[in-house]
Amino acid sequence: MDRMEGKSADVLEEKIARLAEIFPECMTEIRGADGKLKRGIKFDVLKSILSGTVSDEPEAYDFTWVGKNAARAEAYRRIEKTLRPCVKESVDWDTTKNLYIEGDNLDVLKLLQKSYMGKVKMIYIDPPYNTGRDFIYRDRFEMDADDYADGIDLFSEAGDKNFVENAESNPRFHSDWCSMIYARLLLARNLLTDDGVIFISIDDNEQANLKKICDEVFGAENFKNSLALRRYDKNINLQFVDEGLSTLNIGLEYIFIYSKNNQSKLTAVYRKNDDERSRQGYWKGFWNSADRPTMRYDLLGFCPESGQWKWKKEIAYEAVENYRVYLEHHSKDMSLEEYWAKTGKTKRFIRRTLSRKGKNQGVEHWIAPSEGIIRNSNWSDILVSKPTGVDVPFNNPKNMEVMIELMKLSAVASDDVVMDFFSGSATTAHAVMALNAEDRGNRRFIMVQLPEKCDPK
Repeated sequence: MDRMEGKSADVLEEKIARLAEIFPECMTEIRGADGKLKRGIKFDVLKSILSGTVSDEPEAYDFTWVGKNAARAEAYRRIEKTLRPCVKESVDWDTTKNLYIEGDNLDVLKLLQKSYMGKVKMIYIDPPYNTGRDFIYRDRFEMDADDYADGIDLFSEAGDKNFVENAESNPRFHSDWCSMIYARLLLARNLLTDDGVIFISIDDNEQANLKKICDEVFGAENFKNSLALRRYDKNINLQFVDEGLSTLNIGLEYIFIYSKNNQSKLTAVYRKNDDERSRQGYWKGFWNSADRPTMRYDLLGFCPESGQWKWKKEIAYEAVENYRVYLEHHSKDMSLEEYWAKTGKTKRFIRRTLSRKGKNQGVEHWIAPSEGIIRNSNWSDILVSKPTGVDVPFNNPKNMEVMIELMKLSAVASDDVVMDFFSGSATTAHAVMALNAEDRGNRRFIMVQLPEKCDPK
């Protein structure tokens, strides 16, 4: 005889779940009388679908969720707290300009508004991804931080931080996550310099919502790019994988890039060039298919009828002259690569071959040797994090190489401030120090992390 449950089945919840399978577009999230989120129904949408009529309610483009207004109000609510220095626990207190702050990062961001508003060149954060577990950041804004920690059983009796996985029956809601990140981003934007940049790591669970929130907080026009980075490959037992690809098999994470304003410029960064041909220099056709009539002109006796040349006329003519000078005065003594290196690696060259084939009719430009290739949004050659136990005994610590590349991309100068208010294993701080050691810079960091007792080992 099966064990009988001590309570009856939630028939209504089962019916809502069945309705969600048929009409997912009618589902939403609501907060019940007990303060907890639960699945709800957008009755106006359901009525419109079933009746085949269009609602008379005025429509507007908007992105909202349960608790958005409260999150905005909380971001701007003043608090009566202060940052207390820990001199005895610090190193070089009188001379260091780095800060490592323990505390709820929402409170810390508020406390930093006065001293650091408009002074942080780069922010990187790797917030919780709302995977259904380990969600420990405060989202019930009416609660004191200490009460909240007690309420969610954040610390054990020994003072260690607890991570309690959600029950399988608990659906993963988005509203609390959106409120958590929204309030913090509103405050983070204030800290950025006018040419400041923020990088936010995220996975597929909240990627779409984060994009909408960032468009609202920073402005859609200030979205620079989304980088794709490779995750560490884990061994997955086949029994947990359904139909080949599942949520267990996610191989990429993403980093959203937003600037404080649309005048901010990113600096080119390079990945290693594994193409032997391009490492030595080579000739390539000078024509492409983009159709700009102003970029069609006579070049070495040929003018294309469609498409365009790759460079404007003045630059192309200069490149033709550069190659003529090389042939007449230097080709007997040195290769084109040697001549290019000797003249400062700045010259461009154009020639026309005797083959006269293709849309370019033999007009070619020289691709200079390159040890690196300018990066695009595909950073899948870099692991976004290291496997557990490599260098740092920490679950999935971020790869320092990624942090250094981001600092170079955002042109963090030698005396700029870099911030990470989801510090974790402090990879961002490590990267700041490593880059300073590399170029003798004096970059400073501000790290923020919830207080957590560390294992002495």
